Amino acid sequence: MTNAFAAKMIRLAGTAVLASVLASSAGAENSEPKTMFLFFDMQSADLTPEAKSIVLSAVDAAERDHAGQIELAVFAAPDESMRDSELVVHRAAVLKQQIADYGFQGVVIVDDEAPNLPLAKAGDETIDRRAVIRVGR
Repeated sequence: MTNAFAAKMIRLAGTAVLASVLASSAGAENSEPKTMFLFFDMQSADLTPEAKSIVLSAVDAAERDHAGQIELAVFAAPDESMRDSELVVHRAAVLKQQIADYGFQGVVIVDDEAPNLPLAKAGDETIDRRAVIRVGR
């Protein structure tokens, strides 16, 4: 075997190993946190079917990514908070229960001090009646 042939075989073997590593890492799990939003009906802590679907997606993402925790930030519109000062607490409890019902075994953290960022208004207060679900390691 000549030196040129041996060198070519080593380069081909190295290329095959590199291709194999890149192919396996392309299918690797994405460990970037995922953020999802859901919205509540006015003066309600009940989850709509659409909201339950979003919660299920969050639980599925947590399981798929082997995330040990899900973080929640829950909000209410100003007029809702005036009528029911505990509405945010009720919404958070309903979300935590739904996450548990879907079988999530990790920790669910409710961020009581999440800043209520000013968001563009859609003409009503729907955006204020949101929950933010963050799935990450």
